[in-house]
Amino acid sequence: MFEQVGVFDATFSALEHSMKIASMRQAVIAQNIANAKTPGYEPQSFDEELMMAVKRSDKKKMVLEEELSDLTKNSIDYSGYVKMMTTKLNILKTIASQGRR
Repeated sequence: MFEQVGVFDATFSALEHSMKIASMRQAVIAQNIANAKTPGYEPQSFDEELMMAVKRSDKKKMVLEEELSDLTKNSIDYSGYVKMMTTKLNILKTIASQGRR
C-alpha cells in the first residue's frame, strides 16, 4: 500500500562521492604546491577514473600558477558540493519538522 522511501536518496551518495574525490584531488594539489621548490620533483595529477595519483606524462616541470589555479577550481567545486548537501539536509529537516504538526 505504501511505498517505502529512503531518507537519503541517490543524490546524497553522489554528493558524498564527489566530495571524497574533491578531497583526494585537494591532497594531490597541496602536495604539488608543497614540493614546488623540490629539485627533481615531478608533479602528480589526480586520475578520477582510478581514484589514484599518477605521474603527469605531459609535464616534467611543476608550474606553481597552474597548481594554484587547480587548487582554486577544486575548492570552488567542493564548496558547491557542500552547499548542495546542506540544501538537501535542510529540505529533510523541514520535512521532518512539518511532519510533527
